[in-house]
Amino acid sequence: MTSGVPQALDQLYHRHLTLTEHTDWAYHRLLPWDRGRDFGQAPWEPGQGTLPPDVALAVETAMLTEVNLPWFTAGLVRLMHNAPDALRQFVHTWTAEEDRHARVLETYLVLSRNGDPDARCRLVHGVVREGWVVPGDSPFAVMVYTTLQELATRVFYLNLAQVAREADPVLDRILKTIAKDETLHFAFYRGAVGAYLDDDPEKIGTVCDIVPLFTMPGAGMPDFGHRMRSASDHGGYGLPEFLRQVIRPLLRDWGLFDHQVSSAVEARRQALAEYLVRLERAAGRVEARRLSRAERI
Repeated sequence: MTSGVPQALDQLYHRHLTLTEHTDWAYHRLLPWDRGRDFGQAPWEPGQGTLPPDVALAVETAMLTEVNLPWFTAGLVRLMHNAPDALRQFVHTWTAEEDRHARVLETYLVLSRNGDPDARCRLVHGVVREGWVVPGDSPFAVMVYTTLQELATRVFYLNLAQVAREADPVLDRILKTIAKDETLHFAFYRGAVGAYLDDDPEKIGTVCDIVPLFTMPGAGMPDFGHRMRSASDHGGYGLPEFLRQVIRPLLRDWGLFDHQVSSAVEARRQALAEYLVRLERAAGRVEARRLSRAERI
């Protein structure tokens, strides 16, 4: 690695710190405290929620993904222990900023009585107890993963906010606020991966290996498949959005198919290109299903 990479990482980190000075937020200012009621005197009952059930499920799914933060941080600290200083510092900053996300989402769901709070408490306990293993075996590999993950969550929150706006403007504001965090986290990781690729285009092979294997940190939660189908059908985020708003723009930003690489890496790049073709076909089927359902409605 040349000296240019640590310098680029330092610049990205200081840029992040500057930008977060203008986007810092406290979750207690976003929450609808006036909706809160004593569950002892007014127990939860089905039908009390303010959101369409599929939107509430999408919010809960996002919260269950965010509660994996302790495991994600542990994995990043382990993988980054010999990484440049800016990366190690960013992990700490990222953790502090991400810490608010699960809390604001869960508290919103409790205050607005969207979903059974006792069942959700048990679900959160099970998800955190199960844990999460950060994919990747190097700082670069995990940064490729986290870039995808941060952009995917940004798109998810923004698309869900559009769906939720009519049902509850408070939730719309919460989701957009979280999305601002994800945008800045994504920008850092995208720039960091780009710096490594400019320094050594052969690392494109790692990108090509990770993209087809990508799954969100919450993939191990109960009913994850059902939750993702519901988000695709009713929450504004599914395979078409993942392909067209996450993968393709990111690969263009990195110039993944523009660099000159060795024949071995070129073979992995061609395998990725074939995967994208298959993904495009699958996304087309999802869009056709959505259109058919809309026509029935």
